[in-house]
Amino acid sequence: MTIAPVDLLNVLHAATLQEIGSEQARLAAEQQLKNWEIQAGFYSLLQDAFIDESLSIEIRWLAIIYFKNGIEKYWRRSAPHAISKEEKNDIRRKIRDTITVTSPQLVAQNALAIAKISRIDFPVEWPSLFSDLVKLANEAHESGNLARLNSILVVLNQIVKVICSTRFGKTRSALQQATPDLVRFIGQWYVTYTNIWMNALATSTNDTNLQSSIGYLSLKICRHLVVEGYEFANRQTEAREFFETASFHLKGFIDAYRKIESSILEQHIKTLGKIFSDLCERQPTAFLLMPQPFEVVAVYMSILESQAEVFHQKQIEGNEFWERLVIRGLLLLRKCIKIAFGDGTVTIKYRTPQDREETKSAINLVKVTLFTDDFAIQVHDILLRSYLRLRPTDLQLWLEEPEQFVYDESQNSWEYQLRPCAERVYVDLLLNFKVLLRPRFLQIFDLLSTTSDQSDDAILAKDAVYCAFSVGANALFDDVKFDSIFTKIFEREVMDSNLSIYPMQRIILRRIAHIISNWVSVNCGPSIRKNIYEVLVKLTDSSDQINDLVVQLSAAAALRCAVDEWDFKFKVFLPFLKLFLDRFLQLMGQVQMIETKLSLLQVISVIVEVADSNIFPFADEIMGILPVLWDQSGEEHMLKGAILQALTNIIRAVGRESSKFHSRYTNLITTISDPTSDMHLYLMEDALELWQVTVEKTPVVTEEILSLLPVLLKSLDQATDNLKIELAILEAYVLLTPAYVVKNYGQVVFSILTSFIGNLKVEANYTVTHIIELFIEAVPMQDYISDFVSTRLLLRMTDAIFDPHESSINVTRFLTIYSRLAILDIQVIIQFIDIYSTQRPSHADGRSYLGLLLDVWTEKIENMGHPRARKLTALALDSFLHSQITNGREEVVSRAEKLARAKEDILAELEGEDVEVSLNLSRTI
Repeated sequence: MTIAPVDLLNVLHAATLQEIGSEQARLAAEQQLKNWEIQAGFYSLLQDAFIDESLSIEIRWLAIIYFKNGIEKYWRRSAPHAISKEEKNDIRRKIRDTITVTSPQLVAQNALAIAKISRIDFPVEWPSLFSDLVKLANEAHESGNLARLNSILVVLNQIVKVICSTRFGKTRSALQQATPDLVRFIGQWYVTYTNIWMNALATSTNDTNLQSSIGYLSLKICRHLVVEGYEFANRQTEAREFFETASFHLKGFIDAYRKIESSILEQHIKTLGKIFSDLCERQPTAFLLMPQPFEVVAVYMSILESQAEVFHQKQIEGNEFWERLVIRGLLLLRKCIKIAFGDGTVTIKYRTPQDREETKSAINLVKVTLFTDDFAIQVHDILLRSYLRLRPTDLQLWLEEPEQFVYDESQNSWEYQLRPCAERVYVDLLLNFKVLLRPRFLQIFDLLSTTSDQSDDAILAKDAVYCAFSVGANALFDDVKFDSIFTKIFEREVMDSNLSIYPMQRIILRRIAHIISNWVSVNCGPSIRKNIYEVLVKLTDSSDQINDLVVQLSAAAALRCAVDEWDFKFKVFLPFLKLFLDRFLQLMGQVQMIETKLSLLQVISVIVEVADSNIFPFADEIMGILPVLWDQSGEEHMLKGAILQALTNIIRAVGRESSKFHSRYTNLITTISDPTSDMHLYLMEDALELWQVTVEKTPVVTEEILSLLPVLLKSLDQATDNLKIELAILEAYVLLTPAYVVKNYGQVVFSILTSFIGNLKVEANYTVTHIIELFIEAVPMQDYISDFVSTRLLLRMTDAIFDPHESSINVTRFLTIYSRLAILDIQVIIQFIDIYSTQRPSHADGRSYLGLLLDVWTEKIENMGHPRARKLTALALDSFLHSQITNGREEVVSRAEKLARAKEDILAELEGEDVEVSLNLSRTI
């Protein structure tokens, strides 16, 4: 059925109604539009509606929205109900007309729709994409139709952005072919229209919105093309010219912004910065071989120097913009360091001798031209003096929101934060200019660490140096004796701290905690471990007013690092165990932020883990806070996960005493195991780990543990992604109370195990067969053998044994179960094989299934790696040879010599080895 244009317009009109009482008509119209989604011609008509300027903006906006969504769903040929080729051709022809639309709201949606088409059709179905758009743009430019040119560039920007995200294939090659002409044309428009609005800005003329928009869009397009459209941008004239222009403009725009803080200047400066940093990231050689690349670095260095003191004044307008610029400059500098000193974090590709020579030239250029000794010292000093130093805004946050301050400091988002970014650059300098900078730093460190000046400025300067010492652990450990420095300087500073005399001293205390965190696993000898714990005891003492919340939380994080590392000695830590736990549990009740509670809980959890059974005296107190913390956590699943991990560590540590705590948390496991629970997706793995430890560690069966068994079996029956650990939990239940499991859930358990046979990998199959073995070892045969048969467990195992495609390792595991059954009662095997023979067609080579079983059994002996499995096989073969039941069976008699030889070979091999075989005592072997 063909859609009439008038019908579509009526439905679109109804779908835009907002008047009271029009809801039913609107819903009916929306449903009709949905029904038309797969109708031929629908999207071409939507495009017509979008182009029609006589229609209201609301109708045209709705038309382009449905058009865009439909393109995404139905444009690909492989999509169900795909748009026909004829309709696609019609749509592409009309794109020229859609670009005449100038309403910003409509242009943006139209650009997204065209970009989706381009991403799929370029270059195969639409090879002239870029030439078509450039032609339209050039016509608008020459005719002076700036509104239309702006709309075309919005579309082109979106297309270039989408296509540049393609990393390989025909699209990538076609983009690279089109890039030179695009950069040439659009780069000219960028220069032309930027000069217009810049001249207007200088003369305070305001009517340049379109010119500035065109210039900015041109810059954004060129940014993507220069970075992604070339394989070697430095080899192309137009790319080099654009880079040179961009470099010149960066300095000019920044100088202009210092005089006039304009939003369009901000946009241009940020985009120019992205060009340089992206090119340095994606094409490092090309960046370094562009015209005067270090002029760009020099511009950012000038900002770094000019803003160094400004950032340490009280908050002023415009700081955020300048801060982002400084971060951009630091990131660019760090990338240059990585290129120059090649630590593997920057990859420079080369495929030809020319590539190799260019790379060598670029690396030599950056080393010789940029990273001179004077430059390295300049950057080192300015970072140490200004950018590693706490700012007034930092101190204000410390005082007003201490938990937020600690949380922000702990985040690994250094690429977006000024001081952490400066720290990374500083460490890179220390690592790569060892001979030049480390003696310089250590001289400054010696001077400030021993100063008696306790003014605010001196303390902030000392904190910056201590910060450098902390983050530079990996660069400095060869040159310093940390143990000596700790006892002579840091420990003394902590022990002598006094709030009434030196109120700013808490800044140094917090920094010393950070130094412990960073150095304890790098270069910290066993002789000062006790000193470290004593210092942290002092820093976590809340009765000392100098230890505010920031200091205490920093000390808690330091303790976690001190105990969670390979050289940790619990004997040294034991005298401090109770004190630290008491303080952290108390602190847990004082903090408010979920993130703070999480970090403290992680510290407690690590202490529990390393304390092991020594934690028992404190277990009740820790268990007491966890339910409260759980209730407070709300929807914070990360905190809930940490609580479950802490519970797991406690149960594992207290071991045989864990049963007293079962009633406190088993209901949580039940709730989390429910697939309909919100917590199931996020916390199931943590809950299963807790569950497994609970069953494994308890020495007695409790009602709480038994109540969880049906939950486990239900989950196993659903074959979830957690099958491995669920099988391990079932194994633990069977070890704990096998008779109970068989009596109450035998049919269910064996049915589940039966469903797994033949469908599991070797590791999981081992667990399944081991569970079956445990039943055989621990429970009298009469309690389970009927379930083995009724659930078809033996049938599935036998099919797997005879399956030539089954893994040999799995087959040997099934044969081990057969061995145990044969040792207990050979008649069970004989009777079952006789029944099996009636249910399966005769074997292809005429052998009986009993004979086939014995043949497979002897063949697989070589695949039995464990001596216990081989000894069980020998005992089973002996049962076949000497049982009255098998005396008259031709299959056994004809193979008696082979079976006896196999048995003797095994026993001879195992002679002198102490191989214990656990068997059910209901029959004496």
